[in-house]
Amino acid sequence: MAAQVYDRICMDIIDGTMPPGAPLVQEQIAAKYGVSRTPVRDALVQIAADGLATAVPGQGYVVNELTDHDVHNVYEVRQALEVLAATQACGLHTPRQLVRLKSLIDEYETVDHSDAEELFRLGTAFHSALVEPSPNEYLLKLLEGVWAHPVNRRISRTLDYTPEQQATVASDHRRILDALGRNDAGAMVQILAACFHIRGEA
Repeated sequence: MAAQVYDRICMDIIDGTMPPGAPLVQEQIAAKYGVSRTPVRDALVQIAADGLATAVPGQGYVVNELTDHDVHNVYEVRQALEVLAATQACGLHTPRQLVRLKSLIDEYETVDHSDAEELFRLGTAFHSALVEPSPNEYLLKLLEGVWAHPVNRRISRTLDYTPEQQATVASDHRRILDALGRNDAGAMVQILAACFHIRGEA
């Protein structure tokens, strides 16, 4: 039950239903979701641990603002892990996996630039497929956790891509795919790292 409540609160924060500064009151949340206070309390503890809210003595919890520092921290970890995994994966993609990467880019280009959730899903799918051949299963599990982390998902909802920015992401992905086709790990890593430095790509 606590896990279910956690998921619902996370989504309310991610989609803006509970905006930054909003109080997270146990009694109100319990009534809203039709549960007891115990799973709500447990969920709020995890929400705070994940950085989505802050415990205020005597007041409960308050939804956190998403700061530039938060974004930097998330993408710093993502970049380090993805560059390592992509380097390990380079040269190991099967023809089918390369086709899959191309199809994800094609699909990404067709999405409306205002659909942040779908762009996040397709972007994450591309990065997941990019590192899939890495033989380090522990590294891949760490990356799955970073991609699925609620702060990362919340960041994705704050991205306001223009059609030009969306096209730039797709172009970068095609350049990464081209480097993979040439087994050029150096070029691939350089392009991948630049994505994070320039805009904190989703």
